[in-house]
Amino acid sequence: MSTSPVLSVKDLNVRFNTENGVVHAVRGVNFDLYAGKTLGIVGESGSGKSVASMAIMGLHPTTADITGSIKYNGNELLGLSDKEMCEYRGKHISMIFQDPLSSLTPVYTIGQQIAEVLKIHNKGMSKQAIKDRSIELMRLVGIPSPADRLRSYPHEFSGGMRQRVMIAMALACQPSLLICDEPTTALDVTVQAQILQIIDRMKRETGTAVMLITHDMGVVSEMADWVLVMYAGHRVEYAQAAELFTNPLHPYAQGLIASIPSFDEQSEELYAIPGNVPMLSHMPEGCPFHPRCPFAKDICRKKRPQSEAVDGNACHSVACWKYRKEWDA
Repeated sequence: MSTSPVLSVKDLNVRFNTENGVVHAVRGVNFDLYAGKTLGIVGESGSGKSVASMAIMGLHPTTADITGSIKYNGNELLGLSDKEMCEYRGKHISMIFQDPLSSLTPVYTIGQQIAEVLKIHNKGMSKQAIKDRSIELMRLVGIPSPADRLRSYPHEFSGGMRQRVMIAMALACQPSLLICDEPTTALDVTVQAQILQIIDRMKRETGTAVMLITHDMGVVSEMADWVLVMYAGHRVEYAQAAELFTNPLHPYAQGLIASIPSFDEQSEELYAIPGNVPMLSHMPEGCPFHPRCPFAKDICRKKRPQSEAVDGNACHSVACWKYRKEWDA
């Protein structure tokens, strides 16, 4: 592994001014992502996963208040203009969005849309070279008869095929960082597996760093090298995937893992974490998870814990009072 991360996020905060007051969507999030590795970011809807990814891509409106540090290969991205960010988007950092139908332009053919990516980031590339590369990309992601399908429109593709097109466009310029925001949402399980296999193969073959945003812990257990667990905009646990799934520490992470269906269990009732994610405009005092936590004490209700390494293990950190000396005070 390279000693320098492809992506380094430090103390990332994202706030929005709304009619209901200031919404702190992401609060002090930290993580590093290295070449050839996959970071899974998990949490329920409203945890801040997609907001963090959009901040990395520089796609939030100018009204968003974003602070901290986002470094790509040592270069600070936060504070760059939209024009400057365009030098990174698509060429160095690509993103696969949740809904390919809304991400693709309905009035242009698939071939035109893949070609546009190549034209923007490969000045001087000939028309024939662009067409050949487009066919190669479609073949790479498993689209049959790629030369013929270049002339098709998005509505002529199934949901799984549209997502393959999105992956082809994201990989067109061989980015070193690929952000996947719920890439298999609304796809059937067979297509989900195929899409995830394509992403994993690309990572292994090209050394691309992958940031995989999902609420599916089963997908994370199969795909991720590291896992960042987010709750209500906070980083609550951060560990290597094998460590997290064998020894989850935060009650929220424990609940997420317990909710994974098991073929070994005979119970017809699936586990669910009680309660709901709080409204970001009306956060509870203290630990944001305490209203749903079965272990909550007075200190949890009054003071928010910071994310700290557990027993000196720099590879596993958790934001929970249970693992602090104050717990037994």
